[in-house]
Amino acid sequence: MVIKNIELIGVSPNNFQEAVKEALDEAAKTIRGIEWIDITSFGAKVKQNEIVEYQAKVKIAFRIER
Repeated sequence: MVIKNIELIGVSPNNFQEAVKEALDEAAKTIRGIEWIDITSFGAKVKQNEIVEYQAKVKIAFRIER
């Protein structure tokens, strides 16, 4: 068995949870067999002292199919 790991950054204008879900949803469009997600960091874009974009850096792991 081999497991591949990719790193993505999900983005949301609303919150960190949606940013994580966005990364997972995008990965699931082209990757089968996602087994886990590791949230490695959070960040936010700020304009005029307001958060305008939430970001979540994630690692997504899935089995390589043979």
